[in-house]
Amino acid sequence: MRRYFMHHMLLTLCVTLLIMGTSFLRVAVALVNTYVLNSLVQRNVSLFLKFIILNITLYVVFSGVLLLTMYLEGVLMQKMSLDLRLDITRNITAGGYAFFHRYDTGTYGSWLTNDVNLIETQGFDNFFNVVQIGSDTLFASAALLSFHWSLIAVALFLAFLTIVLPQLGAKKMQRANMNLTKGNEAFLEKVQSLLKGFDTLFALNVQNKLVEQIKKPAQELAGLKVRQNTTIAQLTMLGQLASIVSQLAMIGWSGVLILRNLIPIGAILSTGSLAGTIFVNLASFGPVLAQFKSVKPVFEKYVGPAGGESHGTIGKDTSVDIALQQVSYQYPGSAAPALKPMSLVITPGEKVAIVGPSGVGKSTLLNILDGKLTGYQGNVLVAGKPLNSIAGNSLRDKVLYVDQMPYVFNGTVRENLTMGDHFTDAEIHDALTKADLAEFVANLPQGLDTPVGEDGRLFSGGQRQRLAIARGVLRHRQVLLVDEGTSSLDEESALKVEDSFLKQKELTVIFVTHQLHAANEKQFNQVVTLG
Repeated sequence: MRRYFMHHMLLTLCVTLLIMGTSFLRVAVALVNTYVLNSLVQRNVSLFLKFIILNITLYVVFSGVLLLTMYLEGVLMQKMSLDLRLDITRNITAGGYAFFHRYDTGTYGSWLTNDVNLIETQGFDNFFNVVQIGSDTLFASAALLSFHWSLIAVALFLAFLTIVLPQLGAKKMQRANMNLTKGNEAFLEKVQSLLKGFDTLFALNVQNKLVEQIKKPAQELAGLKVRQNTTIAQLTMLGQLASIVSQLAMIGWSGVLILRNLIPIGAILSTGSLAGTIFVNLASFGPVLAQFKSVKPVFEKYVGPAGGESHGTIGKDTSVDIALQQVSYQYPGSAAPALKPMSLVITPGEKVAIVGPSGVGKSTLLNILDGKLTGYQGNVLVAGKPLNSIAGNSLRDKVLYVDQMPYVFNGTVRENLTMGDHFTDAEIHDALTKADLAEFVANLPQGLDTPVGEDGRLFSGGQRQRLAIARGVLRHRQVLLVDEGTSSLDEESALKVEDSFLKQKELTVIFVTHQLHAANEKQFNQVVTLG
């Protein structure tokens, strides 16, 4: 957590100094109260008015400093939360395909929302609470010492008890936080799955089941939150109990000192107020410190991959050929191979069809060539280099995988093509033309800037395929891996999609299908049958 504060060191220092300033002003007001009471005892009206005016001035300054502190603290917290979200995203995307898919997207969504909110309140915010508690206690203790040394001695002894007592529940607080983060992950995962399946539930006329399905995980999550709040309440209660006893003890001791003429009678107001400042803060210090420590295990979930990807690269202008030498694959725990040993050589620009029934390894082969599956047997050479020596980002700069139903993001057609990169309208139009999608987009109400709807409802299955091809053409991919791209389409639509990539001479295509259309079969340089 420290590095997030250090990354914004100047702002952190500014907020820290302002918090200390508010503490100083708060204690100064308490000290002035001593002289207010003393002037009344002395019946000195002019002196009484002077101290009242001074008190009002201190309150006004205190209010202004507090407002500025709260504003800058809020700015700093949001900057750190943004850094944390970006770090989490970097870590979960830094590894390979298998590393990302360790968890469902609902889990990652919970990390980026619920966990960050937890760290904000129990981590970042509590850091500032610790600073305030420390500075309040420091200035209040110095003020007590100015009256009599025994006051600070008694205060230190009572402070020790006030801090230590709530720490007895620190481990319980840590467990409650971890259970809540896991509960948030499970709830978000369940909700996402149910909401994405609404169309299926609607078709079966059982959409009302959503309420029943969400009720149980929602109740479980509520229970975890109640347990967390109960733990916080228990720790706070212990701290408050210690605080009340300590304040009464301090007021009693101040009375003894006044009766012995060791401190002025006006000090009874200040010592009571200062003792209250110390012990109320220290009462909350135990729970705050326990919460602050409890977020440390949460950070441990976000560690990136232990080792980076391979560092080999394919040259920018290198033509990509592919050679498979007795390549096979067997999934862990499976008794039979998913892909039996096969050899194949594909030269740049060739169109290769991989055919065969389901279960013979067609998709497995594409996942190997795309770098998703790494534990294969045999040798795979891409542009003359072993596949397992090539960095994933370098491989995917040359190779585009297009699955049966390519994902379409919420947003516009343009945003789904550019994906945050910059391309001119001419480049986009050329890519759409090559993918046989230009006419469809031109006829949309807002052309490229037409929203595609949730999950790309604007596009049919075939149009999604051509959209994915256009994405690759825009980025000058040399190799196109198409996995069962037209199996769910009627023949006319299927031939349109196939034509969109078969007619591009410079593009290498490896097309997986369980049934090859006779009308396009002659356009393939090789037809390889698995099984």
